[in-house]
Order: sequence, then structure tokens, then C-alpha cells
Amino acid sequence: MPLSLEDLLFEFDNDSVRMVAVRKIPRIETSGLLLEGYEENEEFTVNLWIGRELVESGVARFAEEEIGSQELGRIHYMERIQPLGRLAPLPERFYQRVYLTLSSLRRRARGDLARIEAYNRLVGMFRDIVEGRVRKIVRLASFGASTDQVKNLAPEERRLYEELSSIISSWRSNILRIAGE
Repeated sequence: MPLSLEDLLFEFDNDSVRMVAVRKIPRIETSGLLLEGYEENEEFTVNLWIGRELVESGVARFAEEEIGSQELGRIHYMERIQPLGRLAPLPERFYQRVYLTLSSLRRRARGDLARIEAYNRLVGMFRDIVEGRVRKIVRLASFGASTDQVKNLAPEERRLYEELSSIISSWRSNILRIAGE
């Protein structure tokens, strides 16, 4: 069963991200949550939703977890030049990083036309990347691609590929039974 948007966002928000303390952070303990104290410039790992709160409170920054426009542009270019049956490898945690980048940009862009334009440009590139990869994944799933062909799938894409492969294989088997095969 495909993940709902809520499930996907929950997964991303609870994914670990690397942070850097911009000033000393005292030990914080609440029910079910413990943050050890961190010194200024110390690197640590927390869930994304906690990291956002630390950034908004001004005590930490993300340790290069966001994806820059140049990196996204390079990925966008690579996806466009790949043949239909080939998927270029994506950077590790690509979809999580794009989620972090776009959600941060969206929050910072309120009322700032330059930031809104930058946000819209990144969204357009991301949409192109996703649409191109979905077309390729559907094609691979319908032809029963080899392991070598699907090695560049991100975990989220692998789930889609496996679900589509299963649905297509089952449908194909049932339809071929009509012909007595």
C-alpha cells in the first residue's frame, strides 16, 4: 500500500539530521525526549522536527542538510540527459533534503519576492526531476527490470517500483490466463 502524504511527512520529520550548535545548548529533558547539552560549534544529530525548533530558537543550524540550487540544478540536468531506461543515482537522502530545503525556504519566503521566486524555481526543478523519474520507474516496473537497472533507486522510489512491479505482474498474469497461458 502506498504511503500517504501524512505518512511520508511523518517519516521525513522523524528522520535524523545533523546539526551544529551556534551557541551553548543546555541539557533539555521533557517526557520521552532528552537532548544532551552541546557546546558551541559541536555537531550532533536529532530528528528533523527537533532540529527545526532549535534553528527557529536560534541555538543551532543545520549541518549542510539542505540541498542547494546548484546541486538541484546539476541533478535536474543529469536526469534530463539520461536515456529513458536509465536512472542517474541521486545523492543520499535526496528526498528528505529537498523536503527540508523547500519547507525552510517556504517559511523564510513569506512576503519576500526574491525568495518566493527562488522557491518557485526549486519547486519547478524538483517537479521535473520527480516526473522524469516516475516515468522511468513505471517503464522499468512494466518490463521487469534487472537488478542493475534499479540499483540507482532511492528508498522511496524502490517502494514505488516494487508496488508497481507487483501490480503489473499480477495483472499481466491474469490477462494472459484469458488466452489459456
